[in-house]
Amino acid sequence: MDHMDHMEHMQHMHSAASFPFLAVLAGFFLVGTFFYCFRLYARNYVTSVNGYHDRENELWHGACLFGMVSCLEPTWYAFPAIVWQIVFAIGTVWYLVRAFTYGRKLPFNKQWYDFAHAGMLFGMWWMFTAPVSGVLITGLFTAYWSWFGSYYAVRIYNDFKKPHWLSFGQDIAHFVMALVMALMMLFPATFMSGGSGMHDMPGMENMPGMSNMPDMSNMSGKADTPICTGSGASVTDVDSSSISHPPGK
Repeated sequence: MDHMDHMEHMQHMHSAASFPFLAVLAGFFLVGTFFYCFRLYARNYVTSVNGYHDRENELWHGACLFGMVSCLEPTWYAFPAIVWQIVFAIGTVWYLVRAFTYGRKLPFNKQWYDFAHAGMLFGMWWMFTAPVSGVLITGLFTAYWSWFGSYYAVRIYNDFKKPHWLSFGQDIAHFVMALVMALMMLFPATFMSGGSGMHDMPGMENMPGMSNMPDMSNMSGKADTPICTGSGASVTDVDSSSISHPPGK
């Protein structure tokens, strides 16, 4: 019976390892990209619902969600990491300039909104660049994304009081993105394209195909291995010299 229980347990573990959760998340963010494309295009409709239309808001949120697709499933379209590094660097500077200049004069805007969006875009840039790393960096970004997500969790709660698909859609997109980004900071190997992040699970090293996957258990501290790699690259393409293997492996 113990052998049968072990086999059943291993089957469940294999199912968990083979579930395409990165593709599911990428699909969600792709839908979100089209959602913001609609918001960008349907100016009159959005204005009739919200009372204003912020083209920059729709554009950069769509870019963030599209960037998440590229991060999670880089083979879906051919955008190299350098493109996203440039795009999100521009977006970060854009919102910082807006926060100190014309953004303060927009009747529908608050300065801290622009700072929050600058942080969001900077966080996306970091995922594709990772110039430095460490516990402090991980803690700061995790704290930021936790705050970001909690703010939109409250907004989602309020959406149920006066539901509308536009507000509900934007708040869900923000919340899920913040949640995924926080988890990416804490468990980067799990979200690297080409890896399942299952090596740390007991017994997974004995599952078929798992022995061929690189050990990513100690990659979170490497500055030269950004979580998001862009098209044409995956975690299996990373130079083996950049991966620190634990003793005995």
